[in-house]
Order: sequence, then structure tokens, then C-alpha cells
Amino acid sequence: MEKDNKEDHQEHYFEGVEKLLEVWFTRKDGAIQHCDLRKVPREKWVSMLKIVRCEIISMTRNDTIDAYVLSESSMFVSKRRIILKTCGTTTPLLCLKSLLYLVQRYAGYDEVQDLFYSRKNYKRPELQQEPHRTFADEAALLDAMFHDGAAYCLGAVNRDCWYLYTLNPYASPAGHSLSALLAGATDGDDGFGASDGEEGTDGSSSDGGCDGIEDSGSDGADSSDDSLDLRTMNLSGLNKRNVAQRYSIGMGRGQTNSSEADQTLEIMMSDLDPEVMKIFTKQFSANAAEATQKSGIDKILSNVTIDDYLFDPCGYSMNGVLKNGEYMTIHITPEAKFSYVSFESNIPQSSYMDVITRVLETFRPGKFIVTSFANKASVVEDTHKDLLNADMLSEFKRRDIQYCHLKNYDLTYALYSKFPS
Repeated sequence: MEKDNKEDHQEHYFEGVEKLLEVWFTRKDGAIQHCDLRKVPREKWVSMLKIVRCEIISMTRNDTIDAYVLSESSMFVSKRRIILKTCGTTTPLLCLKSLLYLVQRYAGYDEVQDLFYSRKNYKRPELQQEPHRTFADEAALLDAMFHDGAAYCLGAVNRDCWYLYTLNPYASPAGHSLSALLAGATDGDDGFGASDGEEGTDGSSSDGGCDGIEDSGSDGADSSDDSLDLRTMNLSGLNKRNVAQRYSIGMGRGQTNSSEADQTLEIMMSDLDPEVMKIFTKQFSANAAEATQKSGIDKILSNVTIDDYLFDPCGYSMNGVLKNGEYMTIHITPEAKFSYVSFESNIPQSSYMDVITRVLETFRPGKFIVTSFANKASVVEDTHKDLLNADMLSEFKRRDIQYCHLKNYDLTYALYSKFPS
């Protein structure tokens, strides 16, 4: 990735962990036939990305998705969904109002249907720009816009973990009008939104449950991350017990569109093999295509149109587009002291275990987090069970796992590290 000079004032460091923002749009009247996010002019995306502190490097497209390689990771734009994934010291949440304005003006939608913001814990959160230094601050910014937002943490809060913020349709039937959001108001706010800590339910979990299994052993992750803030931070006035209760019933990803298949696999890898990482430097690869071929990235998935970029002196990004709006994206920070690789795809298949295995064989990490998210319409059905049963994955031992069965989605989080660690 492109390195930020502000991070070089003492010791060179680059935060490979990405902030992932995904927003789905609709219309209140349901008439979305002529609406399309791809109608937003490219120059408007360029202006919006300046707020995020990144820029477009290249772009590829097919009939269903536009994929942009950015100076810090990627952006994907399809008919109803935008995915903005940025690393380093970028500020994606600061562009939300600009995004909503562009969607309202050019794309024809008038409501946010769903929103997801997620990321792994940082290694050096103090280098981030506001509001991204702590998840508490990120959640507070989103709470100020959305009356039914809910924030969660999967994994041990004092070690490697994964944060998620999404909308909670069980709390209120009110929609998210773009006009109201842009005006700084909430459409149909009845006074018990996330800001006052009301759940809007009795706290029961009849619609789903979230089970966690903390396996024996520790991966020795840094405990200086903002994950520690979750122990004492006030998330909408909830204590830790209430957060757990709210998590079990509160996440309703894609509630108004559960008939449309949706799934995502993410693999977030750290402590990678230096012999693999050197491929993603100008010293060992002349260009991105050579790095893609040498590493075997082109063999992880088939029938992918690849758009890749090799940074100078090091770092690598690629987007791959498939038919029907399917994508894959990989981003690599190869420096030995803070090596990091992320893989993400939404390809539909019953189990992701073969993909996970190919990714691990390609990059050879020391530890990794995997998340699998699939709704009821998705063909993905076995990965959650497979991960639950996989105490060992080749040389990796599972250190932590959480499984959530929700009204329309199943979510599994798992942490693995090499055994013995």
C-alpha cells in the first residue's frame, strides 16, 4: 500500500488492517428498476475519496459490478450496494454524508436499507485519525446518524478480535430516509433509539442465539489495541451483559431483502512467511502480474478477471470480478515487523473450507481470523459447521470461535494460530 509520510515521524509503520464499510440502498416505494449506484460519475467518487484520504489507481468492471483498486485497498460498486475497504490511516466513516448525497442525487434511491461497518483490531490505534482510533468513537459517529444502530465485538477484547456495527431492524420499523440522514435527523425517530440505551425488546433471544467457545491457549496478540476500550466504554448505555443479550437478537442484516442471496468470507492474516512476502516487493517482482503469478494468487479462484497493482517499494492490491456481481479482493502489507494480508470474497458455494485452505497455502500466515457471513437464501451452509468441527486446520490450532444464529443470517468468527504457537 501507499505509505503515509505522517506515519514515518519515528519508526516506519503501516497499518494493514482495513476498515470495511458496506451500504445497501433501496426506495421506500420499492420502485428500484431504474436506480443504480453505478450512475454516480467517476469524478464524484474521486471527490468523495479525498475525504477518505485515498485515490483511485485503476478500475475494472463487468455487467454487474465496478471494481476500483485504491491507493489504500478497494471499492466495489454494484446496483444497490457499495463496499469501501480502506487500510492505513484512512477515514471512511467521514465520507458517509457525501456518499448519501451522491446516491440521492445520481442513483435514484431514497433510503439506506442496510449498513455494516467492520474491522479487526489495530496493532497501533494511536496512529489513526479521528474517529477511527477506537471502536467506541466509530460507533458513536454512526449512532449519531442511525437511530437503530448496534455495535458488537467478536473474540477476546484484550487480544485479537473483530468489531461489527450494523443496523438493528428489531428496535424500530422506521426506515432510513436519505433526506432525513442528510438533514441530521432520523426518519420516524420515536425517542427510544440507540442513543438512550433502550433495546425495544425484553432482552430475550427467541429469534436467534450467539454462542462462544474460547479454546485453550493464547496467541500472544498485542493488548495495546483499542479492543480494551470495550471493557469500560459506554455503548449506547449498555453494560457488557446487555451487549451480549443485544447481540443475540439484534443483528438483522438485509432484513427487507432476505430473499436475495448474500454471503461474505473474510480471512485476516498476520505474521506471514517472509519468503512469501518478499514476492510483493519491487526487488523480487517487476510488476503486479509477476507477483500475482509467482505467489499463486491467480489460482485461488477460477474464472476471475484480475486487476492488480504492485506498490513501490512494496505492497500489493488486487480486485477480481466474476459473473453475477461476485468479487474477490486481496491486500498485502509485506514488511516483516507488521506483515498483514486480507482476503475477501462473496462467491456462493456450500463450504468455504477449500478456499480457506488455498488462501492459507498461498500466504502461510502465523495466525489468522476468519469470518463467514451468509443469509438464509445463500447456498453457503456448511462452513459454520466445518469451522466448529475444525479444532485443527492443517498446522493451525483454533484459539477462539463464536457462532451466531440470527433470524436471517448465520455468522461464524474463528481465530487460528500455528501449533505449537
